[in-house]
Amino acid sequence: MKNRTKNSAAYKKVYAKTGTVKGVCTLAGYARAANGHTLAFVILNQGSMSASTVRRWQDKVCEAMCH
Repeated sequence: MKNRTKNSAAYKKVYAKTGTVKGVCTLAGYARAANGHTLAFVILNQGSMSASTVRRWQDKVCEAMCH
């Protein structure tokens, strides 16, 4: 994750595990919000976009959770 969020608010605030199988891309873990709360999350995308587009979208969701 550190390479995926280097230039964002999520850098070093998201600890997550990725998972990819044909047509499915997942991300699950914890995010530290700006108010100090720890958020647990699971994101599962199936067959809706290319894997690279899904990863960029997941990164934006993580960034939003950290704001």
